[in-house]
Amino acid sequence: MNKLKSTALLAVLVFSIIISGCGGKTTQQKTENKNQSNDIPAVDTNGAATGDWLIIREMSDPEKLNPIVSNDASASEIDSYIYESLLTQDKVTYELIPLLSSMPEVSPDNLTYTFTLNKDAKFSDGKPVTAADVIFSLKFIKVPLVDDAALRNYFDMVDKVEMVDNDQYKVKFTLSQPNWRGLYTLAAFQVLPKHILDPGNVTDKFSWEEFKDIKTAQKNADMQKFADFVNSQEVSREAKYLIGSGPYIFEKWDTGAGVTLTRNNNYWGKSLAANYPQKIIFKTIQDNSAALVSAKNKEVDAMYVIKPSDFYKDLENPDQFNLAKARPFEPAYTYLAWNQLNPLFQDKKVRMALAYLVDRKSIIDKVMFGDGVPIQSHIFYQNKKLLNSDLAEIQYDPEKAKKLLEEAGWKDTDGDGVLDKVVDGKKKDFKFTFLSNTNPVRKQILLVIVDALKKVGIQAEVQELEWSVYLDKTKKHEFEATYSSWTSPTTPPDPYQIWHSSQSEGEGSNYISFKNKTSDSLIVAYRNEMDESKRIALIKQWQQLIYDEQPYTFLWSPRARYIYDKRFKNARWYNIQPSPSYNEWWVPAGSQKYTQNKNN
Repeated sequence: MNKLKSTALLAVLVFSIIISGCGGKTTQQKTENKNQSNDIPAVDTNGAATGDWLIIREMSDPEKLNPIVSNDASASEIDSYIYESLLTQDKVTYELIPLLSSMPEVSPDNLTYTFTLNKDAKFSDGKPVTAADVIFSLKFIKVPLVDDAALRNYFDMVDKVEMVDNDQYKVKFTLSQPNWRGLYTLAAFQVLPKHILDPGNVTDKFSWEEFKDIKTAQKNADMQKFADFVNSQEVSREAKYLIGSGPYIFEKWDTGAGVTLTRNNNYWGKSLAANYPQKIIFKTIQDNSAALVSAKNKEVDAMYVIKPSDFYKDLENPDQFNLAKARPFEPAYTYLAWNQLNPLFQDKKVRMALAYLVDRKSIIDKVMFGDGVPIQSHIFYQNKKLLNSDLAEIQYDPEKAKKLLEEAGWKDTDGDGVLDKVVDGKKKDFKFTFLSNTNPVRKQILLVIVDALKKVGIQAEVQELEWSVYLDKTKKHEFEATYSSWTSPTTPPDPYQIWHSSQSEGEGSNYISFKNKTSDSLIVAYRNEMDESKRIALIKQWQQLIYDEQPYTFLWSPRARYIYDKRFKNARWYNIQPSPSYNEWWVPAGSQKYTQNKNN
């Protein structure tokens, strides 16, 4: 899928949405849905062999492959095999566990976190991972001229990071104030090699104070030069810059064809993470039908199946192609996004009316083959602890929608079938366009919504753009409405990145420009509240506000659909996003297709 990432431990924004198909479920499909559970398969590594290639279908090329400046979830998935963070998350328990460092020492006042790095950790070029790399990576993130607004906001709490006692394997982070998300934030950022990206040590001259004000930063010519360098396509595409400490090494990126990773035979952390396939290839195939044919013809080994009809009908008997199906639960939610800069969507009565014009249950049943649960909130619907369960489900109700629209001043005054209103002294028709990347799945669901809007006098169209153009338009707020999805993080959620007013500036993740002072104050209070019971009350209060304001029309939490070649063993499907960890998959030596077993 084409998708953008949120950087709260790789929560992800999915723009290429996972609904399509037509018709209801057959009896066999209903049984299949019922029988497939969320259970994660048992580990199957007895006799595991290295070698073979694993070819994965991607809908488009990634945007960039430097993990700090990338805002593309496809890139995030690829980067996860190249780069590593101080800690990682257990994919079953969701607990934080050591990776590049041991668990930190935390001061009693929760203001300092001291990490001791693993002395065995090395980048793929053989250089050790040291405190200098950690400090450099944080400075990289903090530079306000770098294109990483979505990531940088999480580190506002970090005043500085420094080496401890001249020990190159010990670093201390100092926060400006206690923050309950401190550990999750410091655990997650990927450590980049200073000797590759800053061989002249220019970032050593940057003070932590300079990062706090963009005007001050702009006066520093060296800082601007550094930002221009790391923001460049070259740094995010060329192998000499894409060096990490992970189990795979970036080999090449063929534009329009895909990205190839090669096994890091000298990977330092083999006891922590497997790397069985000799190559992992993310192959770009834009057309969904062509991708499905490629899977049947053994040209693709694994893929996310966008269209439910393909999954349940075309692949009703996957065994005939030696394929297997998986339906992991990847926490996420979908929504309609209304650009608040557009006068059409600035009245919350209008936004609520639009919510009443989406027949969620019908779409889930007839279009998604039942693979979705209606939702009312940003908080994942199974997070019973934080979810505000008092939010009433918004049912499909055109009459309520008409009443709200009329209350907001929208009437068909000239009898042309389109609602209109005087705005800023001029008559304005209720017409707008849903912007979409070229994707028949996404287009189909939008056309269903367009038809419902038409029945009450709202005229909407769908405009399709190539992915990179679409991405640029949405990041720059140059759209009226779109259809999107965020993943729900498996760490405690933080709405700041998506919802705080400050994140509507530049290319922040609040791309709908929602600005609400009460929302901002609740988000900040939630961020800073160390008492869990008070924090829960704040996040529930915030959910009620968002529900009342309806800046998004929340739709449903979908379920994932994958197919994969049955020659692979240990294909475990975790309840995270993305679900598969392809480095763990392996093929018996006698069944390997592309290479013979290499026991490195």
